[in-house]
Formats: sequence, C-alpha cells, structure tokens
Amino acid sequence: MMTFDRINRRAHLYLGLILLPWVMMYGISSFIISHHAWFRADTEPPWKPVFERDYRHPVPEHGDWRAVAADILRENGLIGAFYAQQPNPDELRIDRFSFFSQIRLTYRIKEGKLRAEKQALRWDQVILRMHFRGGYDQPKFLNWLWAILVDTTCAAILIWILSGLVMWWRLARTRVWGVVALGAGAVSFLILIWKI
Repeated sequence: MMTFDRINRRAHLYLGLILLPWVMMYGISSFIISHHAWFRADTEPPWKPVFERDYRHPVPEHGDWRAVAADILRENGLIGAFYAQQPNPDELRIDRFSFFSQIRLTYRIKEGKLRAEKQALRWDQVILRMHFRGGYDQPKFLNWLWAILVDTTCAAILIWILSGLVMWWRLARTRVWGVVALGAGAVSFLILIWKI
C-alpha cells in the first residue's frame, strides 16, 4: 500500500538521483569560484584572432545595445548566446559564448572596424559558464531549455528539502539531532549574512 511516508521517501530518493548532476555541477563550480587562484595560470589564455574587417552598422546613441549586438552576430554568422556592453560611445563589445568557447567581438563604431577573437578552451571556464548560464533572453531553443531546466532544478531542490524535513520529523528518534543540525546551519548562515 502506498502510504504518505512511502511516497515521500520515494520522492526524496528519486529527486536526489535526478538532481545529482546539477548539484555536482553547482558544487564543483562554487568550489572553483571560491578558489579561483588555484585554477588560474599565471596569465589568461590568449585570445586568437578570428577576423578583423571593415564593417558598418548603425548604433543609436541611446538605443538597445542588445538588439544591435544581435544584428551584428547574425550578419557575421555568429548567432548564439551573448552579452553586450558599450564602454564608451565609440565602441561596442560583444561576448558570444557557448559552454566550450568564447568569441569576443569589438566593434569600433567611428572607425568602421569589427574584430573577433577566440579564447582558448579552459575546463574551469566551461564549468563556470554552466554555473552562471541562465535567463530567457538568449537566442535558440537549447538556451531556453537550459533556463527551463535551471528553474526546474531550483523547484526540485526545494521539494527535495521539504521531503527531507518531513522524513526527519516523522522519525521521532532523530528529532533532537535534527534540531541541532538545523540550528547550527541556520545560526552559521545568519551570522555570516549579518557580519559580512
């Protein structure tokens, strides 16, 4: 017979297994973030030239950089996930990235020049891109799918936590040590938030 406790235990078990690759990815990438000096070489990987060409595209003074960047990427056959920024009125920078590569485009507006450079592959960067990848504003279906899976993972983690709390509470012999563990976690978390 499927009792509430049995359903809850099964949900907790199978959610834990489904979440395993995601929790491992976030755990490993968070470790890299905390110890970034261990994973850095003395110098950043070199940027290798891909092309530099004459290029003209209107950039409105107070316009949408993202829309302009999307046009530039499309016109140069580089459609994909990207960030854009305009550090000064004469330059637009676009970072076109996937998990395994990054291309940096620099559009010098007044000069009418577009330069593209590609960074050499680094495995720590691949894992960090997984950690920070998200949002629904990127082109292509697979970028949306990743964002949907990240949202689903967040919801599943909350359900996993809730099912674990229910299991703990239903086992009377574990309540005291459970309270100690919950209290220690909560107190350390709150102290760090308050002091940092």
